[in-house]
Order: sequence, then structure tokens, then C-alpha cells
Amino acid sequence: MRDVLFRLLYQIVRELRPKRTDHAGPRTILVLQYAMPLGCCVHGTPIYAAIKQANPDITIIVATRGTGLATLQHDPHVDHLIDTPDPMASLGGLWKTVQTIREQLRANGWQPDAVLQDASNRRGKYALFALLLRVAPVTGFADAPTLYDHYLPYDPSLSLIDNNLRLVDDSAHLEPAVYFTAAELEQARAMLREANPKGLPVTAFVMQGSGGQRTGWHDDRFVEVIQHMGGLGHMAVFLGTASDAPNIERIWGLSNFTGYSFAGQTSIPVLAALLCLSDLAITVDTGTMHVARAVDLPMIVLGPSWQKPLEWLPLGKPNVLILRGLDRADVPSDYHLDEISVGQVIAAADELLATFPPSGTVRDTRSAQRLSTVRL
Repeated sequence: MRDVLFRLLYQIVRELRPKRTDHAGPRTILVLQYAMPLGCCVHGTPIYAAIKQANPDITIIVATRGTGLATLQHDPHVDHLIDTPDPMASLGGLWKTVQTIREQLRANGWQPDAVLQDASNRRGKYALFALLLRVAPVTGFADAPTLYDHYLPYDPSLSLIDNNLRLVDDSAHLEPAVYFTAAELEQARAMLREANPKGLPVTAFVMQGSGGQRTGWHDDRFVEVIQHMGGLGHMAVFLGTASDAPNIERIWGLSNFTGYSFAGQTSIPVLAALLCLSDLAITVDTGTMHVARAVDLPMIVLGPSWQKPLEWLPLGKPNVLILRGLDRADVPSDYHLDEISVGQVIAAADELLATFPPSGTVRDTRSAQRLSTVRL
């Protein structure tokens, strides 16, 4: 019954959509990005680079909010951002977001030739939302294929990034990227000058995972690793949200080593700049880890054994070592990445530092690659 109703709704809306017959191929693409976890937003960034590689003349408009805006505000591959309410908050929110996007398109004279939704936006409501815009044919992954003009079933044999890149024909794999301005880079430099006046090599620690998933490690094991990095002459910098700060300060305090917490003190672009200026990250599987990947920082990822690594983790990158146990389906209530030992993390850190030693030149090069003059 649902599919019959959706098919009828699709036919009605399709008749109401403006027709595009005056040119061949899309010249303007509207992307709807409303899955707000930071990892989802970061994993969506290769789409924009791939579209521009395929056709630099295409105009890319992204409708999003919150974390999506913060992630994309300096992306040189995006031409325009539309800031909207949350379409998933309520039926009223859905309609208000539809109206906001349509008004912005009309006010700026933008006429999309195609609408895209990436593989993070797989809820059926996202497909309904895209259809109700009535601006152009829609391609996406949500579990309501009859609402799409072009439906792409999610392929579990591919990573989330490579599923996203199926939106762009014949696109090779691209890594995510998060950008910042010169002012944000200088802000990050100033923060590190205050925290690290001796200019020691910096190891960034991300010790808190996302609230709803068991991705944390044992406190006493983190303490030993912090002490090891301090013994190597590194400055420990702790990153996370404001709500992570108490736990960060407790673990850091147990280590009795010099460090500095920036938890809750950074925007996403400044976070990206801080990671560019670091030498190594030791991180659980959480949003900041994806930002570290997006600036190509050498890192050790402490991955949960209950989650398949293919979808989310940076596999096959020479500057990333992923530590995790054997695959498991169950998640005990007291699970804290038990399979990962202190010795494994220390050995991984020593290995990465031998291959990718701290270097001011490398930090500057990494920062220059993510420096942007774009302000959307």
C-alpha cells in the first residue's frame, strides 16, 4: 500500500515540476545534506570535489544546517549554501524547510537541473522531502525508491564514501576534505602557542566517542599512552566537545603529564586547523577522527569490534593504523574496546612516528592544502 501511495504521489509531483529542455546535461545541482553527525557531513565532502572534477562549470548548491553548514562553509567546491530549519523535526519543519529552499532558489535565480541526496540520508522521509521540493529530478539512496527519479540501492560492499561517489558517474575514490581560512589557521596557531610555548611535537588525543555508541577505551590505558607520548617529548592536546571536558580533564589529570584541553573551544574549521598543526592523533572512532582523516593527519584509530570497518574507517591509508579486535555481534554493557592493549597503541605510535616524524614543513604543507579563501 505504501509503495502504491508513493508512486501516485510521485506521478502527481512530477507533473508539477518545471521542465528543463533548453540545454543538455545538468548545469546546476542542488544537494540536500541533512544527516547531521559530523562523520556523515565529512564523508559527504568528496561528492562536491568529484562533481567539479567531472565538470568544473557546474554550479553546486547545498541546502543544509548546523554541522553541515560548519563543515562546508569554506569548501572551494561548493558555490552556494542554503541555511534551513531541520526538515525532520516535524511535519511543520519539513514544510518550512521546503519553503525556505524554494524561496532561496527563486530569490537568487537558481534553477537546479538535478537534486542529490547522499548515502547518509537513507531514511524514507528524506526522499519525501526531496520530492516535495518539486524543483528537479532527484537521485538518492533513501528506502523509498518509488519517490525517486533515480534510486541507488546502498551497496554494503563499498564504504560510505564510495557509495556517495556513485552519485557521480565514473568517479574514482576521493578522500574527504575540511577547509579553513587564514584567520582560522592563525587562531589555531595562537591556541597552540599558548598551550605549547616550547614548540614540542603535538599528539592530539580524542578519548570520548559519540554518546549513543560504545566506542570508548579504558581510562587507565589512555593514561599509560599519554605518559608514553610525554616520555617521547610530545605535548598532549585533548580534543572533544564541551560535554567531554570533565572526562578529559579527569583522565589527563591521572597522567601527571603536561597537556592542554581544547574541548568545546573550537569550531569545525578551527578543529581542522589544529589537527593540521599536530603531528599525530590517537583517537577513538568519532567525529573528530573523521576531521583528522580529512586533513590527512597521521593517526591511530581505536576501532570498535562490533562495527564493520569498511563503512566508516580510513582503510588502506599508509598514515593511518587501525586497531580493533575480531568482529563481534554483541556489545557487552561494560565494553570499552577491551581487545586493544596499551602495548598495541604504543607500538603503533612508535611505528607511525618512525615513518612520519614530526616536521614543521609537513605541518605547513598540510595546512596549505586545506587553506581556503571561500566564505559561504
